[in-house]
Amino acid sequence: MTNDTSPNENEYLAAIAALPEHTPSRAVRHEPAVGDFVSGVTAGKRWSGHIEWFSDDGKTMVVNVDHAWVGVPIADITH
Repeated sequence: MTNDTSPNENEYLAAIAALPEHTPSRAVRHEPAVGDFVSGVTAGKRWSGHIEWFSDDGKTMVVNVDHAWVGVPIADITH
């Protein structure tokens, strides 16, 4: 029986095998839902509040910001 791999190659293969344990996975983006607390920036203004409803086009939502309804694009959510 012969060993065709060098010690360096074995070390390389072991390092590659351990990569998934040390590499953070990409965060899964949560789809916003009515009642979620969200925050973001729209036209340079910061806002935060609970989602009240979504528009029919699926691109905007209404957020309750300090007891006022504010329509903002869903894409502006930062948190």
